[in-house]
Amino acid sequence: MASIATIAINDGQATPVSHDFDPAGVVDGIARYEDKVDGIPVGYPSITASIRRPTKGSKAYKVMIKIAVPELEQASSGGTFVPPPTLAFNTFCVMEFVLPERGTLAQREDILAYAKNLLANAAIVSMVEDLEPVNG
Repeated sequence: MASIATIAINDGQATPVSHDFDPAGVVDGIARYEDKVDGIPVGYPSITASIRRPTKGSKAYKVMIKIAVPELEQASSGGTFVPPPTLAFNTFCVMEFVLPERGTLAQREDILAYAKNLLANAAIVSMVEDLEPVNG
């Protein structure tokens, strides 16, 4: 079993910057990591990760990973009082791996490699970055 530890990930800027997502705890089996660089909790980019074991109704492990990057906005009070920033919206990605308990390590390695490589595919990159659909 892996211990919760800092995860360092580069952003997607022209000159990538590494962001440290530090452990924020594990609650109900969901590990939470936060990049506290901005100092305002509502604005912390975060990663959550969990695994659900097979159940009577489902003979598969489910691994759920979510990356969320909040955008804050500064409201104007119209006076000298400056209210704290509030959450405008979240940009996020949710990934779910369904891993049958009969599956092999090689099969799990393959699905992870497919997922990583798919996210680097030009058509997928264009869909996410440029909001361009794939045309038939």
